[in-house]
Amino acid sequence: MPVVRVSDATFSDLKLMATWFGTKTPSETLDRAVRDMMDHLGLEREDQDSGGVSDDEGVMEFERTPGLSFTRVLSAKVNNKELPKSNWASVLASVVLEVKRKGYEGESLVRELQIPARNGLYEELGYKFDSKLGISIQGQSAPEAWKEISRLAQKWKIPVSIQIQWKDNPKAQFPGKVGLIRT
Repeated sequence: MPVVRVSDATFSDLKLMATWFGTKTPSETLDRAVRDMMDHLGLEREDQDSGGVSDDEGVMEFERTPGLSFTRVLSAKVNNKELPKSNWASVLASVVLEVKRKGYEGESLVRELQIPARNGLYEELGYKFDSKLGISIQGQSAPEAWKEISRLAQKWKIPVSIQIQWKDNPKAQFPGKVGLIRT
């Protein structure tokens, strides 16, 4: 196990947090604080079992979101319509378009999003303008894109299913495997 050095002030804070959490050791306290923060942010440990079950074709389906780092989108459906060009950005844009169709435009649409977005044309700092949306959205990692896709889909009752493949990378949760995630 790695050793972590913390300041005296941080160690005092850990002891205070331990009383609130009911933990007995600094390690238990840190584990609890990290787990609570990851839950709050909608993150999951890359090595955590996500309840994946393979079907007859070897496609894994999940009860909980798996680690999405090192994935690519193979195909996607938003509101039961197959997307012709599927990647994380196009799926996110399609879900945002469904929200726009519910009457949100410009600033009100930007306010509905919990990712960096700006009304109108802005193409600096990783933002890309989407003419169908009328807004610019900053690029997102796969986990962050899915977090927003899932949040919007659940809030607005938009069905989304995405078939993904993990790259053949030892850091990927399921190297080379195919999975299906949906809301």
